[in-house]
Amino acid sequence: MSKPVEASARRFVIGVDSGGTFTDAVVIGDDGSVGVGKALTTDRRSTGVLDAVRAAAADVGGDALGEATLLAHGTTAGINTLLTRTGARVGMLTTVGFEDTLPIARADKTQGLEMEKLLWPTRWEKPPLLLPRSAIRGVVERVDAHGDVVTALDEAQARAAIRELRDQRVESIGVCLLWAIRNPAHEQRLAELIREELPGVPVSLSSDLAPRIGEYERAVTVMLNAYVTPTVTTYLVDLEQQLHEAQFRGAFLVMHSSGGVQRAETLAPRAINTLKSGPVGGLSAALRVSELLGHPNVICTDAGGTSFEVGLIVRGERQVARRPMVGRYPIATTMADIESIGTGGGSIAWVDPDTHALRVGPQSAGANPGPACYGRGGVAPTVTDAAVALGYLDRLGGTLELDPDAAREAIGRIAEPLGLDVIAAAEGVLAVAETQIADLIRRVTVQRGHDPREFALYAFGGAAPQYAGRYAASVGAAEVIVPMFASVFSAYGAVASDVTSSTALDAPQPFPPDAAWLAQEICALEQRARTELDDGTGAEPQVRRFLRMRFRRQVHEVAVRLPDRTLAAEDLAGVAERFVAGYEREFGAGSTPGDAPIELVGLTVEAQVPLDRPTPRATVDGTTTRGTRRACFGGAWHDCPVHGADAVADGATVKGPAFVDTATTTIVVYPGQAATGDAYGNVRLRLGGSR
Repeated sequence: MSKPVEASARRFVIGVDSGGTFTDAVVIGDDGSVGVGKALTTDRRSTGVLDAVRAAAADVGGDALGEATLLAHGTTAGINTLLTRTGARVGMLTTVGFEDTLPIARADKTQGLEMEKLLWPTRWEKPPLLLPRSAIRGVVERVDAHGDVVTALDEAQARAAIRELRDQRVESIGVCLLWAIRNPAHEQRLAELIREELPGVPVSLSSDLAPRIGEYERAVTVMLNAYVTPTVTTYLVDLEQQLHEAQFRGAFLVMHSSGGVQRAETLAPRAINTLKSGPVGGLSAALRVSELLGHPNVICTDAGGTSFEVGLIVRGERQVARRPMVGRYPIATTMADIESIGTGGGSIAWVDPDTHALRVGPQSAGANPGPACYGRGGVAPTVTDAAVALGYLDRLGGTLELDPDAAREAIGRIAEPLGLDVIAAAEGVLAVAETQIADLIRRVTVQRGHDPREFALYAFGGAAPQYAGRYAASVGAAEVIVPMFASVFSAYGAVASDVTSSTALDAPQPFPPDAAWLAQEICALEQRARTELDDGTGAEPQVRRFLRMRFRRQVHEVAVRLPDRTLAAEDLAGVAERFVAGYEREFGAGSTPGDAPIELVGLTVEAQVPLDRPTPRATVDGTTTRGTRRACFGGAWHDCPVHGADAVADGATVKGPAFVDTATTTIVVYPGQAATGDAYGNVRLRLGGSR
């Protein structure tokens, strides 16, 4: 793998986010100069990455790749492999007698179902298996809940099971043994046997990936990792080879799902930790901006070509999912709490044949052929086609000229069965999309006890600045910020992230635990976190240690940070007090159940090495006014001024209806609203009267 380059006269850092429709890149020079670039995501994703980086490098001059000290990458290779069911042929080994853990799943078959499907109980199904039942083999062994070996591993029988999987031509193997989180020796020995019998086949161990209680979730985690790891590894190797050929000699880092970056070779065998690699970059960037602007509470909204994601920053902390889900699969690894729906610029509008109602998504036109207005052969009406038909957009990604005639023709396909004209149908498409987005924001805020009026709303991604004025008004957010680099925000988040690692152990028991035991387990977790964190710099990591706690027999957990010193028994009394205070802060005053006993759920250790990166300068582009664009708002047509980004620089204000065109996105300022820039290059939308 590549190593950081020697210092010289000029250096760059590069952030990349590869999405379903566009691949985005940000290049930041050591003088603060910034280049942004977009390119269509290609079938060979590494090509799209290089295209985007070269487009961004053109803005700053010089050989950005050859002079870069690091490239941080958020990738959707893993999640796309899962969604398209194109992963590896997987085999699984488990304790004999537990072969049906995955097929049985959970009794609750509604996990991960979309709202519409929840209305049809007769159609509820378990999450689909990603391997045939015949590819799940039991091995003779048994470890109890204390980690004691009850039945020794039968190596002869295990070899026979591995050979049976070899005969099925498996390409990746997962191992999930009962209570391996207490004693991983049998799993580790199985990994050695697999490598002897099937050299070169990737092996995923539950004790390595997910040392958490919950047999089903642990088995799902192993299955998913085995399923996506070969594809992700192949992609990262291909990308690194192309980068090497392009003279890149810096550190190659990849975003992981809990936030932060790790070396590609560290993350590739744990590819399940990349499943939210793309969206989490936006959260990381939002955290940087929120610190700058003094926003402790932020609703982060990311709209791209295929989906819309929402995450929260609460009291200056990125939120972690309590029960992580990927699609319909519950997993046992740490992930940032990001919810998503299939409502993006490329989402297809359609008429429900049963109800004759207008629907939007989750199907997407993707990048190829894309929306009809792309002029690439697409005919299905999309959200972007509706925006073009209404006059909100005339280009995309800075360079892609859009075809309004093709957009109107596509929208006409749904206008006719709805009995509407094209403009009314286009307004309807955006109204449905707005409703779906607002509902998601309310689920993430109101349904979790948060008041949107106490949050700033950040709108980023290629499409969010176009629609933020609509959905932010619907949910009543305190203020709206379109950040600098909004259209490539996740790419900026990748390069704005630090090298991080998180390790955890489930160890349920009454509180307080034995202090000596606790110190020993935390020390082991910290050592593992430091090992995974190794970035080649030799820098001393910053370490945070947490106890995950709950009231006895309750479900809600609260993480309490431990003091940054060797623990003493008296420290645990203070931990209990902070747990009660944190519980009431999270779930409301008076929510603590009196003097109910407290339980320890588990331990978590987070380690972080801050990366040295230049501070980007605020930049503006274009001229103050670029003419006018005729657009329809609420059924009324307006000749709207089209401004460059410098029109709102240094506190200047643009009143709607108007458009602010930047190099890679368009901010729509709806009637009754106004846009004002700040000294950092961000744009604030002030929401007012009707649209």
